[in-house]
Amino acid sequence: MPKSKSASSLIELIMAIILMSLVLLAFFSIDLFSRNHVISSDKRVKVQNQISYVLDYISKYVQQGVGEFNSPAIRRYPAAGVQTGFQVRVDLNTPRTPGNLVDDPWITFYLDGNALKVIFITTTEVLSDKIISNFSATVMPDYPTSGFYARITDNGMAVDVGLVGRYDPAVAVSSDNPQIAMKTRLVCPSAPAQ
Repeated sequence: MPKSKSASSLIELIMAIILMSLVLLAFFSIDLFSRNHVISSDKRVKVQNQISYVLDYISKYVQQGVGEFNSPAIRRYPAAGVQTGFQVRVDLNTPRTPGNLVDDPWITFYLDGNALKVIFITTTEVLSDKIISNFSATVMPDYPTSGFYARITDNGMAVDVGLVGRYDPAVAVSSDNPQIAMKTRLVCPSAPAQ
């Protein structure tokens, strides 16, 4: 009785190599897509967290703003020249002296290049370096072109603040360089308007 020999032909071997190549190609494509998506999402979250932190920081001091009709709590910065931000007067005295505005310092929020900075009495601190480098004294539109918007309203007792940031503000928006925009209206509750 003759022995039967089993062997694969060259065509079967080529078909097996092609199928394995397709499976590996699909696996690596999914892996590459997933990695890029995770990196893009991570960059978006970092920018979003930083802008949210800055708005919370600004909100904290605007809500402590003190002023009166003739001497408002919020004013433009600088007072003369090209506006790059705004200032809020706060009462940091213990105990508080609401009737005496002379001893209350101004806290300044301004844009310097891509950095949104705060001057807190004598110390300057960078709040974010992800802001697009333009300032506008208007309400932030639906499709913003600037990075820092600050419109003072209600006789200096409220401010509309908008921030637009990118992971790399010097580079155009892309999936690798996400852009985040947030805006809010902040009011000085302790500053009486007349």
